[in-house]
Amino acid sequence: LSGAEMYNSILSIAPSSVDRQTIWAGTDDGQLHLTRDGGKNWTNLTKRVSGMPQEAWIARVISSEYQAGTAWLVVNNYRKGDYRPYLFRTDDYGTSWANVVDTDVVKGYALSFIQDPVEPNLQFLGTENGLWVSSDDGGHWQAVENGYPSVSTMDLKIQRRESALIIGTFGRAIWVLDDLKSLREIAANRLQPVLTALPMN
Repeated sequence: LSGAEMYNSILSIAPSSVDRQTIWAGTDDGQLHLTRDGGKNWTNLTKRVSGMPQEAWIARVISSEYQAGTAWLVVNNYRKGDYRPYLFRTDDYGTSWANVVDTDVVKGYALSFIQDPVEPNLQFLGTENGLWVSSDDGGHWQAVENGYPSVSTMDLKIQRRESALIIGTFGRAIWVLDDLKSLREIAANRLQPVLTALPMN
């Protein structure tokens, strides 16, 4: 046990922007719940997340802006000595899940995730060891290394007006990926980006 099991705290609540009745909730003892009627009734989906370590932290639940039945779970289990990245995805309201990161490619336990609000194929994952990008809806991931450090990437937000990715780290300040337009074009065609050309500040 990690000790967190005694607290059973909700770490993330994710209402759907597509369907206001759909709300996801994840806890620090590995429990996942979903309501599709605005909170009147809740379903425990924990056992349906195949491959999720027992009592791991569900650090974040992210609801898709495109489909009410699609969501991601950012899960980490480093408190028990497990440093593998876990990013689970469902497209059927939690009936089935898959870990969408290749542990041979993505390094460090998962901390944050965001899907681009303009181009759904474009997604970003923050881990203990840096920032990763996918331009093919999570099929493949590449490390962002053009000056960005191998650092705990704690939070990701997209400033819509400026089309910029705002990155919050632990110990290495705030970073900004200035313009997502070129990455959106690449993702629209499901191509692999040339990451050395990204404008990172």
